[in-house]
Amino acid sequence: MASTATPADTSAPPPPPSAPTDPSVAQQTPTGAYPLSLNDLTSLVAYHAHPAGLSIRSLVALPAGSVFTKITTSTPAPVKRWSTVQTSESTHIELNSALLYMNHSCDPSLEINVKSMEIRVARGKDLKQGDELSFFYPSTEWAFDNPFKCLCGSKGCLGEVKGAKYISKQDLDRWFVNDHILALKAQDAQ
Repeated sequence: MASTATPADTSAPPPPPSAPTDPSVAQQTPTGAYPLSLNDLTSLVAYHAHPAGLSIRSLVALPAGSVFTKITTSTPAPVKRWSTVQTSESTHIELNSALLYMNHSCDPSLEINVKSMEIRVARGKDLKQGDELSFFYPSTEWAFDNPFKCLCGSKGCLGEVKGAKYISKQDLDRWFVNDHILALKAQDAQ
């Protein structure tokens, strides 16, 4: 069958490597990963495969502070695990969606607000199409059972991520932090 499509304009520069047209970024759900339809993420994110595993990238551009999505698929978690998000001094949730693949960054693209159950574009910088979706893990997590070396490489990187308990209040003020973390920090200071 003959194609009636107009030939592609080859004079245009190729998209940047992080753009959603990158072959490692896919709308398809990788084996074992959550479908993008959960939490209505199909038009918002794409999976990105890399040697360290999976991450998600933005399909949309939004200004700083905008609501990226509401968290609609979470369930209470009976115990703290690597996959949970801390929502109070003693409770955790499972996100049950591709949001699980938001990685940590000391210069995050997103902020999770567990009180409003919203994920917002980080203050101070706009979200661009193709950006990796990340959040500052200590913004929700008090102490990790398994601390890890941060690989974000950003200016002001923590180096090791152990939880908000191990970050001074002055340093913690650089990021959006949830109320339960601030309450735990105040208790810890007494």
